[in-house]
Amino acid sequence: MPHTLDRYDGRILEVWQAQGDIGPVEMGTRVHLSASQCSRRMQRLRAAGYVSRVAAVLDADKLGIGVSAYVLITLRSHDSEWLEKFNARIAALDEVLECQALTGAADIILKVATRDLASFNRLLTRELLTAPEVATARSSIVLENLKSTTSLPVRYA
Repeated sequence: MPHTLDRYDGRILEVWQAQGDIGPVEMGTRVHLSASQCSRRMQRLRAAGYVSRVAAVLDADKLGIGVSAYVLITLRSHDSEWLEKFNARIAALDEVLECQALTGAADIILKVATRDLASFNRLLTRELLTAPEVATARSSIVLENLKSTTSLPVRYA
């Protein structure tokens, strides 16, 4: 039987999303529980799979990443062999931050990050458009980042 989250669990998950390196002592201060209670709850939430991983959010500017873009891909075929090859190709590209299958006109959407327009153009023309699995690719460059978060709405749990 799945564990039902109470308000403390929900608050712990919210704080954890914002500060992944928080320990039980500081967590206890933030959610108004003892450190030992927070430690037990954090262990239980992790064991139950509510936390899939903890990662640092890096500063793109400091890393020299100047272009973020979305690329809509239409595939030539939906044959499983073609899809496996395409998935392997995308997995090997560290510029691809996210890849999702879609409904609608495009089959795939990629979120990519590159140094500049020249490197984005190389990624697009040498890696994506030349891929035999790709029929078409349309791109949109991000002009301004209005909201970017990795936090999920915990209220639905």
